[in-house]
Amino acid sequence: MIKINIKKKPVGAVAMVVNADGHILLLRRSPESYFAPDQWGYPGGKIEEGETPLEAALRETEEETQLRVYNAKSLGIFNDAVAAFYSDKFDGEVEIDFEHTDWKWVPPDEITGYDLAPSVLKIYEKVRDSGN
Repeated sequence: MIKINIKKKPVGAVAMVVNADGHILLLRRSPESYFAPDQWGYPGGKIEEGETPLEAALRETEEETQLRVYNAKSLGIFNDAVAAFYSDKFDGEVEIDFEHTDWKWVPPDEITGYDLAPSVLKIYEKVRDSGN
């Protein structure tokens, strides 16, 4: 028997944005959200037709927060579905969209105190363990 390793393409993309104080931007999803309702997560969403995961992460971050993110680094794919990126370079002030009810810059040592959407902690741990 021959095994073939087929890699799935991610369907979503997120951006872990960190400010100058080293705090992580988390957004609280609406209670009506179809995915992870009322949980905290990174800005992100679905990858649109013809869009790269990076383009999707940057577009979704700007749509959801009004932040323009630069120099994002790939962190890989999580749960076979979500491409994650990291950046500490951005312009603008946070203004959340209708998909979210709150936002916070969270110190890293407090991230586990939030009800987190899937993969949020894994993505944070990858960044922490890589020394970023």
